[in-house]
Amino acid sequence: MNRRNFLHYTGAASLISTGIISPVTLLATKPFPEFEGFEGLLKNLISLNDGLVPKIMDLQESDPNSKYFGGVCDSWKIYTPGSTGGLIKILACSFTQENSEYFLDEKLVDSMILAAKQLLEVQHSDGTIDLLSTNFHSTPDTGFVVEPLCACYKLLNQTQFDGKHELLGLLEKFLKKAGEAFIVGGIHTPNHRWVVSMALSRLNELFPNKKYVKRIDEWLREGIDIDADGQYEEQSTYIYTPLTNRCLVTMSKLLKRSELLEPVRKNLDMTLYYIHPNGEVATEASGRQDQFRVGFMEHYYVPLRYMALKDKNGQFANLVNQIEKTVPEKLLSYLVYLLEDPVYKSELPKTKTLPDNYIKEFPHSNLARIRHGNVDATILAKNPTFFTLTKGKAVLASLRMASAFFGRGQFKTEKVERVGDSFILKWNFTWGYFQPLLEGEKPNYELPFDIDRRRREKSEVQHANAQIIISEKDGVFELDFEVSGTENVPLAIEMAFRNGGSLTGVEKSSHENGAFLFKEGKGKYRFEDDEIEFGIGHVEHEWIRIRGGLEKPDGDCVYLTGFTPFKKKITIG
Repeated sequence: MNRRNFLHYTGAASLISTGIISPVTLLATKPFPEFEGFEGLLKNLISLNDGLVPKIMDLQESDPNSKYFGGVCDSWKIYTPGSTGGLIKILACSFTQENSEYFLDEKLVDSMILAAKQLLEVQHSDGTIDLLSTNFHSTPDTGFVVEPLCACYKLLNQTQFDGKHELLGLLEKFLKKAGEAFIVGGIHTPNHRWVVSMALSRLNELFPNKKYVKRIDEWLREGIDIDADGQYEEQSTYIYTPLTNRCLVTMSKLLKRSELLEPVRKNLDMTLYYIHPNGEVATEASGRQDQFRVGFMEHYYVPLRYMALKDKNGQFANLVNQIEKTVPEKLLSYLVYLLEDPVYKSELPKTKTLPDNYIKEFPHSNLARIRHGNVDATILAKNPTFFTLTKGKAVLASLRMASAFFGRGQFKTEKVERVGDSFILKWNFTWGYFQPLLEGEKPNYELPFDIDRRRREKSEVQHANAQIIISEKDGVFELDFEVSGTENVPLAIEMAFRNGGSLTGVEKSSHENGAFLFKEGKGKYRFEDDEIEFGIGHVEHEWIRIRGGLEKPDGDCVYLTGFTPFKKKITIG
């Protein structure tokens, strides 16, 4: 199996999966051993979790005179409810498991009691807590902390130990008070509706309350935000899409509402076509902070495993196995859920082959996905990056084009149009100058000039027209560029490759680090044993930081340059 030996258990990773921020200083130093089956996976995850126990306990404030007594700080030395809740989650997972070295260790009980008291200290009178990095008196961020704590409560309640009454009493007080916030509190983003509803479902399981269900129904009345492609509104394929799936699965189980699984099925079916050959998920079209983030499929694991078992879906089972083989250590964030619900221990159905040879259009998501074995590409609209390519571990992370057309020449097509076997991307823009106002009219100096000049007649009107036709054969892509309109406008085409590889056939730019000019012939980008070849080079000038164009991305970037009118064919594959 392809194992990653070390887990950097960062606050960001924990936030993505559970909303509980564990300190970035928690670094698992044990390799993830080989394992067989789900029980073997759990055994390894518990062992990995055991390695975090002393580290997070060391970060707990032990001074009784401190107002943070019992709390846990993040990497910025700020004591947060999320970090403190993270301690309870880590400790509960080890404390309740017989094969943990910390099984029924009374020191963990004392630590969890102190943490629970600190949570009550920082909880506002309205039941909310703060996400100190941005949100205050936040109902959704309270939900991110409450939901896994409810799972911890279940695990602890199933275990007999001294101090159980005190610990569960403190947690119950915190959870019920948060419930009062959930039944009236608002949200910021589409997924927050389902996070809060999932937390309410968890609370209702532990402490049944009609008000909880009523509030869930108020959110559900709006309908699930899934489009015809099978994608949720935020299109956040690494963070919030899998989170929404887990929310809906949890609500479906606890509320006994099978209809909530339908959008999960639809999304997971779509997601099968969003997986790169190296096991990463395509994030280019995300509308949230995970756009272009390198990420695998670990956040889909819980809903995938549940739906594979529920529907006896062999493709979902195959993807579950793939996640276990590629990034098993990243499943540590979900250990509490795998432990508290025995349904996940059931044997998976027989696997079926995952799609790896397709051309798939997703018009609502403004992209097309193409894959042939070890090579895949994404073509995007409404995004300055209009093309990406993965060939094994070699990744062209972004292909962009900008012209110096009045500082407004960043290419971004409105739609991906398929014509036969090709995809056509278009961009048109008009700009010019402005004449004096008509006699009797005066400028409104209370308004910005950009707004007020709309009343003025345009003159010396200029045009920019760009078209890119993308076609593919045997894993090699041809991109035909044509830029017309106003003549002698400088432009640059930028190919941004992922860090860690090597380039040949290009020359370093003297103007910027990590920038290379592609003057002639063919070039190659190599990452380990995988290689992307591109050509033919073309350089008419060395200006790569085009005015009005986006900043150069991180990593090595290769540039072709020219002037309008411009026609050029580039092959990549």
